[in-house]
Amino acid sequence: MTTRRWLIAALVLAPILVMWFRVVHQDDEILALARNEAVADASGQRAWSGSFVNTNDRTLRDVAVSVDFLDNQDQTVGNTSARAAELPFGARLDLRAALPAGAARIRIHSVEWRMGEKTAVMGPFREPWEFGYLMVDPAKTGH
Repeated sequence: MTTRRWLIAALVLAPILVMWFRVVHQDDEILALARNEAVADASGQRAWSGSFVNTNDRTLRDVAVSVDFLDNQDQTVGNTSARAAELPFGARLDLRAALPAGAARIRIHSVEWRMGEKTAVMGPFREPWEFGYLMVDPAKTGH
């Protein structure tokens, strides 16, 4: 292939690769759900445990997460939230709450963080998730 053809190929592929990278690592995946489980104790009381992990290589600051508990008709029956002043790469923000009667799934209500000059505020997420659904494989985050 001539140098000119290589240059044309590079000019065509570069924007495609940049767009692919932006789609693959979107803001809503920087702070990702890595734990989402409902458990019952011996008395039958149900509790939910969840964790959000920083998948970015930079420290997130002023992190806040809010999760809604939904019933079978996707109506909110409760919620929980957590905050952290900073969350380094790979660190987790853990949440734990008693599950209200009728809670059948979760919906992330909001996720907030600051990284340098950039501030991200996302939510509420549209789709509810069943207990057990994860946005990221915990084994890939080192936990």
